[in-house]
Amino acid sequence: MKRNLLILFILITSVAFVTQAKAQTPTPTIIKSTLYVRADRMLRYWKQPNTDNFWSWMPEVQFMVAGPIADASYFTIEFTTPDGKPWYSVDINVQAIAADQYHAVETPEPSGHQDKRGIIETGTFGFRIRFRNALSGIDQEFYKGRFKVNKFHVGNELPAFKNQFEFYVDQDWNLPIGYLWLDYLKEKESPALQAAMWFRGDCDNPNLAAYIYYNGKQIGSTKVNDTGSAYNDKSLLTSGNDNEILWERWTFTWFNVRGYNTGDPNRFANAHLLYSNPGVYEIKVLRDGDLVRTASFTVGKDGKIADNGIAAQNRMSPFQMILPIKMQGTKDGKWDMTAWKTEAFYGNPLTGFAAP
Repeated sequence: MKRNLLILFILITSVAFVTQAKAQTPTPTIIKSTLYVRADRMLRYWKQPNTDNFWSWMPEVQFMVAGPIADASYFTIEFTTPDGKPWYSVDINVQAIAADQYHAVETPEPSGHQDKRGIIETGTFGFRIRFRNALSGIDQEFYKGRFKVNKFHVGNELPAFKNQFEFYVDQDWNLPIGYLWLDYLKEKESPALQAAMWFRGDCDNPNLAAYIYYNGKQIGSTKVNDTGSAYNDKSLLTSGNDNEILWERWTFTWFNVRGYNTGDPNRFANAHLLYSNPGVYEIKVLRDGDLVRTASFTVGKDGKIADNGIAAQNRMSPFQMILPIKMQGTKDGKWDMTAWKTEAFYGNPLTGFAAP
């Protein structure tokens, strides 16, 4: 009897220890602002292998994660069709990284233009990302979402081109969601102010400029190279590079607007320091000379940017503040003004966010 009780105690203790070890095993964190889903178009459709100009598509998913990631870890992405049925899954092996490191995760490219996972259907598809590590006994849901796929015809109306369609994932939900931060990575002692926002359609650097105002006075511009910069850091486009079905994220930097300066006082003697100038700030963006975006933020009496708490509430990067963007004008063409309410981050809308 005592022997049986001892064995039972050992088994219970072992299970408890393993369960505790699993619970305490550190896992990576997704950086939601880097999650992108797009349709990767193929020039053939495997069910019609001998038919030219019969295009199909497969989903491409990419995102960044913050460590730690242990050795022998995998991400598995499972896709479902619009009717909720399983489509296919893909395993992505990732390298081990420490807690202070980052890793890019991306689905592998299709196996040629006649990949048997390719389809021609459109609609709202689902996906689920799992994080797995057999050594630690981890198999957990990492992220779950959906994406809407549309299509448009490419080429002339001849019968030979009747099945030539470009497929794309609708990304309009990005447009009212911006980001604001201080660039600690480049200038830790005197970080410059940066903002990022999305645009629909092809933008051109000389024709896109961001201006910043304080108490109604312009204090910064990206139009002049020595006071600021504007660059495209991400494009979500169709494979055909259609200028209308294209979303671009642009980052604006104002070199003469800085959070503070704890370094050489002479280096940025003429810079506008947020730390010394509390109050309301406004950002205005011109595209081809027309006003297309406005946004505002506040610097408190403590000299810090007043965080609206949206990033923390949604477990996003602690280094960036979510900046609501007011859309202006018609340069973005026809877009879905309510997509952010339900489709943001592929079916995971932001809590506490409202478009201006």
